[in-house]
Amino acid sequence: MTVAVAALAAVAAAAGSSDVSVQYAAYQPVQTTALAGDTVMWHNASPRTHTVTADDGSFAGSLYVGGMYSHSFDGPGAFTYHCTLHPEMHGEVDVYRLLLDTPSAAIAPGESYTLSGRAALPAGSTVTIQNDSSEGVATASVGADGRFSATVRPTTSTSYRAVSGGDASPRVLLGVLDRKVRVAIARHGGRVVVGARVVPAARGQRVVLQLHLPERFGWWPVRRARLDSHSRARFVIHTRRRVRARVLLTRADGVTPVARSAVVRAGASALAH
Repeated sequence: MTVAVAALAAVAAAAGSSDVSVQYAAYQPVQTTALAGDTVMWHNASPRTHTVTADDGSFAGSLYVGGMYSHSFDGPGAFTYHCTLHPEMHGEVDVYRLLLDTPSAAIAPGESYTLSGRAALPAGSTVTIQNDSSEGVATASVGADGRFSATVRPTTSTSYRAVSGGDASPRVLLGVLDRKVRVAIARHGGRVVVGARVVPAARGQRVVLQLHLPERFGWWPVRRARLDSHSRARFVIHTRRRVRARVLLTRADGVTPVARSAVVRAGASALAH
């Protein structure tokens, strides 16, 4: 397969679509990002007729009530457009040969995260992932389907872009939750109370109380809660045995840890038999 054919194959494999909703007096979103080869579809969701008309005249279409118009963008560039019937309506499509997917969640400091993206480049092209300082921190190879991925391990929130030759993607931000979980434990007869506080505040985030259970050979979740308006949570367990506990701040799934407290201990109750 020649380089030219391989390039066309990669573009075709990577092709996707983006949607724009045409409202009463605005395009939503006003700015749309697309990969070269993608098709952008405009849907008229308003009760009046509009147009999608390129400022440079390169594309144009009418949108009757409930109607649709689509246009495929073959090469990179910033394409501005407007509605000829309502001059206050303006929009823009920014087209690139490289795009990074927006990260789906924040991570803990130093945690590995796989950045993925699409490329309108020949299969096998090398893509470099650059950080805020435009320093290369990872490399990837474009697959036959036009996709690529690379693993990064930031310690603070970092914006990344993908670069290959003279092409660069817009930046995406990977958030790092640099939070600490502080805990205190107290025994009241047959009750053990574990208090947790997360700083900086993370109101509404999930926290999990884990106990070290020798009979199960490790740490096990026993209680779950959400942090209150003061970024605190309180767990109560009923036991007279010796307790080793810790609290985890997790992602929304309630499982993946973002931060972990130190281990705290409560001795066996004097009333235990």
